[in-house]
Amino acid sequence: MFRNPFRSWLCAAVAVPVCLLGALESQAADRVLTVTSTSTITTMDPYAESESQLYFIWCQVYGCLGRLDYEKKAFVGMLADKWEVINQGKTWRFTLRTDLKRSDGGPGPTARDVVHSWKRIMTDPDSQQRFLFSSVQDMVVVDEKTVDINTKEPSSQLAADIFGQFAITSADLFEKYGKDADKSHPYGWGPYKYQDFATDERYVLRKNELWPEKKPEAPDVVVYRQMREPEQRVTALLNNEVQVARLVPPQLVERLKNRPDVKVVPTGSVEIMFVAMSPAAKPWDDVRVRRAAAHAINRDALMQRLLFGYADPLNGPLGPNQFCYTGPAKSAATYDPQKSKALLAEAGYAGGGPEIDFYSSTGRYISDRQISEAIAQMLTQVGFKVRLRTPEWANLWADVRNGKTPMYYMGRGQVADPAVALSQYFETGVSPRIKYSNPEVDALFKKGRATFDAEQRCAILRDVAEKLAEDAPAQFLWSHRLINGVRSNVDWPNDPSGEAWWLDVKMH
Repeated sequence: MFRNPFRSWLCAAVAVPVCLLGALESQAADRVLTVTSTSTITTMDPYAESESQLYFIWCQVYGCLGRLDYEKKAFVGMLADKWEVINQGKTWRFTLRTDLKRSDGGPGPTARDVVHSWKRIMTDPDSQQRFLFSSVQDMVVVDEKTVDINTKEPSSQLAADIFGQFAITSADLFEKYGKDADKSHPYGWGPYKYQDFATDERYVLRKNELWPEKKPEAPDVVVYRQMREPEQRVTALLNNEVQVARLVPPQLVERLKNRPDVKVVPTGSVEIMFVAMSPAAKPWDDVRVRRAAAHAINRDALMQRLLFGYADPLNGPLGPNQFCYTGPAKSAATYDPQKSKALLAEAGYAGGGPEIDFYSSTGRYISDRQISEAIAQMLTQVGFKVRLRTPEWANLWADVRNGKTPMYYMGRGQVADPAVALSQYFETGVSPRIKYSNPEVDALFKKGRATFDAEQRCAILRDVAEKLAEDAPAQFLWSHRLINGVRSNVDWPNDPSGEAWWLDVKMH
């Protein structure tokens, strides 16, 4: 039974594994896996955030139509067992599985649940996921297990838009309990279900025994513990308070070596790190100033000195771990401080300036504070007058989502198929995060969605990447090589998403 999400946490002074076993009423034979989180733990509303970790949680609790299997590099079904594109590419028809039950024993997912979930995302004032459906005209119930998603124009990328992100929630439970169902009856059709939640502390998931594809070696209980500080994460791993410490900074890797009870699991990632510069705000409305900032950043020095080489460079928005990548964008800005100074002078700042506010998180990304401080120094050296701002992550993220932050250092996760992420940040009207608008780029996005041939679609996305590199609304820096510290009794999947499908984790 789901526990009261507002129960106070009384175990601060108690060893964590003992505390969890008591407070969460785990059975002695349970395989309990505790994993660190640097991400948001603030809500149980499956539509109130747009963040990689939460999408993974909600898909595994409620269920998504499908997800991207990074090992297979293919989209696979989850609640849907098949889909097809009809109506000259303007309709995607999904057929839902018939072998599922809701985790409270209720009925399996229906087309009505899918339509309900979409309508809630599009109408709920708290929703942060409307951008996922920018190409969607409507959703229609065909029969109990069949739903049509009709797009405004032919859309080859609909699966990339919604798979792994569009969580399906119960229409019946919402009609009975309203939004309180998220807290009091958070039942779905995924392989796990909620057991406990505490704001800014933890999510706790337990295996859904009604899920058909059981894997006994997977964890019975998964605990996400919020830990912003890297030292805290590493110490907790070494003390076996957690079994997986994610996002270990490169400078702390040595602490994990030569320990037989711990292993280091690095992997390439599909999270792109960048510095955003909104053309809607001065001085970033001048492309010369944007490119001046881009040329001022010594990416190679940052990767070697602060990331210890645990990163793959991005010369443009596409990288080697992503679909459609064939090489660097030709117009990508390289480190050239003299060119940077010349561009600033050309833009009217020969005597110094402009004054800028540069925003960054602290503890959300690997070495983010140190990296943002170094970038601020590089910008200062070519003439910018920089004020570095490091607000709390929740406040920074809220302002970025609402288009209130003209310049910031950030990452965008789950960029395997780059079309969705690039559209989210750079297509006119999709989201206000950068407020970049270019009719040529908009036309390319539209053309890409209407192209169902994979090679032709990739060629169009490379044209988008080239144009973005030229216009420089963002300077793309690198994809981190994610470093996870893992206890020796845990087999952690080598997934470039940085997250895990818990049925793929093995505990010995």
